Amino acid sequence: MRKINGKLTKEYRAWKNMKARCYSTCNKNHGKYYENNIQVCDRWKNSFENFLQDMGKAPENHSLDRIDNLGNYEPNNCKWSTVKEQSSNRSDFNLKYTYKGETKVLSEWAELYNLDYNNLYKRIFRSNMSFEEAIVYNNLKLIFYKGEFKTAPEWSKLLNIPLNIIYDRKSRGWTSERMFEQPVNTKKK
Repeated sequence: MRKINGKLTKEYRAWKNMKARCYSTCNKNHGKYYENNIQVCDRWKNSFENFLQDMGKAPENHSLDRIDNLGNYEPNNCKWSTVKEQSSNRSDFNLKYTYKGETKVLSEWAELYNLDYNNLYKRIFRSNMSFEEAIVYNNLKLIFYKGEFKTAPEWSKLLNIPLNIIYDRKSRGWTSERMFEQPVNTKKK
């Protein structure tokens, strides 16, 4: 079905746009498609009917998305996705992190842990926290060191470093390695 009430269907527009991204010589905005030699499979290239049969009707608020952005447009590499799903799939600007065996983009981690994305981003890139530190910092104020999370008082007791020294070093943006491995100056003037 190409038209409904005289208008092109969403699926037909997706099929036409998919081909234009791959083959239009006048469209310079799709240079990455040319650079990566992204193609439309033979089954879909000249048959909207085959495309529609394989993809089905697009759900409300969904558009055509490739699962592997370096892969071709073909049945096993395409799906209908929401805008949010598509933005998460854009590897050229998303920050992906693996935590507890799962890989997600930073915005997904922020949503999962009910954290403000901007605060999470700042912890990693301005405060030089590791991803693990930034994720748990919000409520627990844990410090990650040698594969373990502990509070500053716990590290103070375990490593015999005065708590005020740990807080001072942390506020200066020191890494946990430097914070705990730098000798404490015990000389009095």
